[in-house]
Amino acid sequence: MKILIIPYDGGNQSQANASEDGVTRTQHAAREYHRNAKLRRARTKGRVPEGDQRRRKPKKGGSTGSPEMEDGEKLAVGQQQQQPSLHTLMGVSRADPFKAGCNSDVPVYVHEMLDHAISYQWSEFRLSDDGAGLNAPKAEIMQSVMKSPQAWYAVIFAGATHDAYQHGAFGVPKQNEQLRLYYKTKAIEALLEDIGQNGDMVSEETLLSMIVLASHGTGEKLRGADSAKRRDLRLPFVPHVHGVEYYSAMDTGSEHLNAVYSLVDKRGGLRSIRLRSLAICIQLYDIYASWKKLEPPHFDLLAPTTYAISLRAHKSDAVACELLKEHTAGFHALLSTYTTLDRLVEIAEHASIFSADFDQLIRCYSLPKEQRGQGTPNIALVKFTRWCVLHDILMLPVSETYHVLEPEHTVSEICRLILLAYAVFAIVPMLPETKIHERLAERIERILHDAVELAIPARHPELFLCAAGWGFMCAHKAVGLRKLGKLLRSFVAFLEYQDVVKLQSDEWPAVVDVMGSFLWLDSYCEEPGQKFWACACGIAQKYFTRD
Repeated sequence: MKILIIPYDGGNQSQANASEDGVTRTQHAAREYHRNAKLRRARTKGRVPEGDQRRRKPKKGGSTGSPEMEDGEKLAVGQQQQQPSLHTLMGVSRADPFKAGCNSDVPVYVHEMLDHAISYQWSEFRLSDDGAGLNAPKAEIMQSVMKSPQAWYAVIFAGATHDAYQHGAFGVPKQNEQLRLYYKTKAIEALLEDIGQNGDMVSEETLLSMIVLASHGTGEKLRGADSAKRRDLRLPFVPHVHGVEYYSAMDTGSEHLNAVYSLVDKRGGLRSIRLRSLAICIQLYDIYASWKKLEPPHFDLLAPTTYAISLRAHKSDAVACELLKEHTAGFHALLSTYTTLDRLVEIAEHASIFSADFDQLIRCYSLPKEQRGQGTPNIALVKFTRWCVLHDILMLPVSETYHVLEPEHTVSEICRLILLAYAVFAIVPMLPETKIHERLAERIERILHDAVELAIPARHPELFLCAAGWGFMCAHKAVGLRKLGKLLRSFVAFLEYQDVVKLQSDEWPAVVDVMGSFLWLDSYCEEPGQKFWACACGIAQKYFTRD
């Protein structure tokens, strides 16, 4: 085929210059049109009608890249598969733009879901915002899905589920539902086959598919991102901190998760895993699953929280420095009396560092890009640090105050519950449907009864006020809590024992000063805090009288 180069002649457009063969521009365009039309007709003849495709029997030994159903029918998404042509489809996936890693007979929609998973899910498991930190987890997961069928099916199932969640109930095509159902089934089949062949010595790709299935459960609870945004998750980068609101909408595949625990323990722990992004993924989901149950995580941290804090490269501004000075003052005041609180106060300091960085991050992102400068914290590191802090909070031992009431044990338990309440509002916010708010409210109420018996309100009125406030806020946030009114009145009754502030609406500035000395983050705590105080004052006026 000859290439005709047509020079642009803006000054004499009406002149039809001919090539050396005597072909004018018009003739060349007509020939190209008819040639392309012939190619289109040839491709159309080569396509099998949909009815004939359904009647055709399945071939034995089908391609592994385009799986077939038991009755021989391909997935509905396969009906959109492109026919072989002279052209190569480019740019199907940002992770694999030249289709070098996947079989060519896989439908385009499958490639799109693989790209979605790698670009929007696995890119979160990193510690830095630079190109190397972003590309490393993507490369690891891409290599895994190219190598392992169970990883291939599981990761694409997760990508399709995440895409369906983002679009909500009404924006998902039918092929998405079919793809999720089929690929989840195939992932489990491949898992069972690999475990049957290798026993406990499974590959890391198998661990990858297991933790993906564990984190998605049935994969059918697609509340949709719009619903999550209506729950005060307004900041663009906040709702997607490792997909917390997404995974909190999913149920947990407990059997898969317990199997991951057992297999990783037999390998020697998380540090024995070669794929760093996989180790981080297992670490974070272990923390998340424990967070939903308010239990200690199964694994120790890959690196201590102090390591993540040591990686901070930004300079704290004046506002952040002031927050660091104020937000743990209440905990430090208790150290002079209760020496066993050393570890708890250290964790509170780490939580304060995260809070100051996060608050500075919010302020920096409210500025134009050119004004952010060197004071912008590393988003990826802030995301990772909050999980480390939450891990440490969950690992704090529960003080046994049920047999013998001792002031030190009771104060320690109050401080631990304050940290947990702060975590559910500001460190790793969770949806009320997880029931964490409800359980924390009930536990805080029980410990405050013990505190009253030990005269803690008289000894530490600020601590008691703070605990009652967090208990009220948790109860007020809970969904479907039985006897909610009774529980709220109970917390208002506890507020009567402290003498730091009066139960009047204009006392809120004094209340927030006290609660701010035991950790506080305005962007997450101010609004529910004001609602708590207004509601508490209203209940006090209705049910209680003050001298």
